Amino acid sequence: MFPEALSQIVGRLAQAQKNHLLHSYALIGGFAVSAWGVARATEDIDLAVALGTSDPQALAAHLGATYEPGGIDDPLRGVFKLSLKCEGQEVPVQLIVLPSKMAAIAFNGVETLTVLGYSVPVVNWQALVLLKLYAGGPVDLQDARSIVAVRKPKGIDRENLIAQADALGLAQEVRILLESSV
Repeated sequence: MFPEALSQIVGRLAQAQKNHLLHSYALIGGFAVSAWGVARATEDIDLAVALGTSDPQALAAHLGATYEPGGIDDPLRGVFKLSLKCEGQEVPVQLIVLPSKMAAIAFNGVETLTVLGYSVPVVNWQALVLLKLYAGGPVDLQDARSIVAVRKPKGIDRENLIAQADALGLAQEVRILLESSV
């Protein structure tokens, strides 16, 4: 069910990108965590999308999604929500529109990885750790700890992670995370 859903949403997003309805997209969430080496169960598919100057409603119509813009106090610029029917089951999909600073880091280091048998753009592990710390929920924090434990950043990787975190106001959280993983 998930492989089919992932194939469907990636295909729709690739077409939307060709039609200039979005600038870029990349996998985040549980499947991205798994792609970076941490076994992780999930119930949905989460991707980040960069709209550029595109109209969110045009993308929502193309995808058959609803779009909820972020409010004044919302840390996200918006969320697209849809469900894909695969093998008789509904698979929830969320497309997250990140704030500009976070989007710059997330989309700067996208890598194409094989996920569930498909080549998919995935945020790099450093950006994923920062996204998880930014989200701040208990599962997100565990994901960040697990990724760091698997990746074991040293030297320049560690310095780059701290520098990116500093740009986002997350330097303290990253230092605590790195110290706890030693």
